[in-house]
Amino acid sequence: MKSFDFTDVTLTDGMMKRILDETLAFYLQIPNDNILKYMRESAGKPAPGIAYTGWYPNSRGTALIGQWLSAYSRMFAVSGDEAFREKAVYLADEFWDCCEAARTTAPFLTNRSHYDLEKLLRAHCDLFLYCGYTRAKEHAEYLVAFADRHLTKDNLFGDNSTEWYTLTESFWDAWEILELPQARELAERFEYREFWDIFYQDADPFSKKPLAGLYSEFCHAYSHVNSFNGCAKAYEMTNNPYFLKSLRSFYRFMQTEEVMATGGYGPNYEHLMPKNRIIDALRTGHDSFETQCDTYAAFRLCKYLTRFTGEPEYGNWVEALLFNATAATLPMTEEGNIIYYSDYNMYGGYKKNRQDGWTCCTGTRPLLVTEMQRLLYFEEDGGLYVSQYIPSKLHWNRNGSPVTVCQETGFPEENTTSLTLSLTAPAVFPIHLRMPGWLAGTMTVSCNHVPLSATVDKNGWLTVCREWKEGDCLTVALPAAVWMHSLDPVKKGPNAFLYGPVVLAADYTGIQTPNDWMDVQSLPEKMRPLPEQPLHYRVEGIDTITFRPFYEYKENERYFLYHDTTAHATKFHKKQ
Repeated sequence: MKSFDFTDVTLTDGMMKRILDETLAFYLQIPNDNILKYMRESAGKPAPGIAYTGWYPNSRGTALIGQWLSAYSRMFAVSGDEAFREKAVYLADEFWDCCEAARTTAPFLTNRSHYDLEKLLRAHCDLFLYCGYTRAKEHAEYLVAFADRHLTKDNLFGDNSTEWYTLTESFWDAWEILELPQARELAERFEYREFWDIFYQDADPFSKKPLAGLYSEFCHAYSHVNSFNGCAKAYEMTNNPYFLKSLRSFYRFMQTEEVMATGGYGPNYEHLMPKNRIIDALRTGHDSFETQCDTYAAFRLCKYLTRFTGEPEYGNWVEALLFNATAATLPMTEEGNIIYYSDYNMYGGYKKNRQDGWTCCTGTRPLLVTEMQRLLYFEEDGGLYVSQYIPSKLHWNRNGSPVTVCQETGFPEENTTSLTLSLTAPAVFPIHLRMPGWLAGTMTVSCNHVPLSATVDKNGWLTVCREWKEGDCLTVALPAAVWMHSLDPVKKGPNAFLYGPVVLAADYTGIQTPNDWMDVQSLPEKMRPLPEQPLHYRVEGIDTITFRPFYEYKENERYFLYHDTTAHATKFHKKQ
């Protein structure tokens, strides 16, 4: 199965388009002089611009430049705006001029620059693919040779101080896209077999402890999920079943043990932990989910798995992260402040941008936002697969004939989506639709207001196959309702409430916490929609609690997302 690239899919009016437009505008206006200031100073060059604070001076900007070069390249592909291509090429040229000038006095790369090098190598693949950057291969060759000669070889299990185990994907990309033979050797050298073996063997996922790194009681969440994107790329390049088995086993582990109602994971200083420790972290901490980086890692993992298996379930995780992470982030500030951690504390959480600016998440945010467009549709054997219900337009070259699919929807506030087709000539082919895990009824389809029969294919997609003609409109009903998620199904809690894929957080104006005053287990049947306020709910019989989408909350508005039924004796609506 193939995914579509940035130029094939355009977001149209809706929530995700607004997020994309805001992100493009924010990153385009970052002054080049500010981005390059510390690098130019290190190179002994004139360095106008503002000196960024926060994380930026620690790396002189080299920890972010790779991600931003990728982002600007992709933004050019997404928008067609020449300003993004010019910015990407200018920053790349200036970076390398500074790198060369500072090589003997203040080198940008060292034997522990695994993280920076991985981002830079991926950036040059993007510069080559989307900007036609003529020096991409030359610079990538230097990066590969540097890695071979200088990067540490005694890489320890779980060492997230370097994240050495994330390099495999970028080396494979350099081998495939830029045709660098040595990159394949390095892709294989940096394989994280010691971690991947655990899942290949279906062993205890917590049986090995990190031997080095930061906060290393358990494995670092983002980088270890990201390591499996290297595992996925290795499968794509070699077709070795070891990689796919490990990948699928790891995905099952994440869904059953780690992933929360929002799609987030990795609380308590970004750890993959046993479920009881996750629940403890939701009681005691406010660092519930490294929002930007973790979302980007999961998006790519799900895209790989959808392509390899042809199965729709991976779109469920993507959907949760679109509405509860991507859309639930506060706007960035000019000082580089961004939501680093989402806060799901059971005794009250708040959205806050991180105080120190220009963290790694400011590099990842534009990548996950642009990645959205590659997650909506897939194709195989002349058939179309619709994985997400987002307003968008697909330009599809189907077996040499152009097909345009325009998806219009008010989802999730409305429970239908429509796909209007434009074809040069009638054509017979299947359209496959993901059936979300939250469906509250039968998913039905009609074409031009006439009901159609549909079948479920072998992989679980709802499928309609017919002759399609110019202007045909396929309407899909997506019945949804309020439902309850239990993080630990055995203990039946803690719980969160959702409408379809959208997490509903509680506004509470009473004393103590809402956990003390409501019977959480019976709550869904007592929630009543508020008129003219989509996805807002009151609770029958109590006027101090209302629910609304988590993505609506603004900075410093208190909310309750998870409800702790295991630590409180609930007093409200107790069954006699």
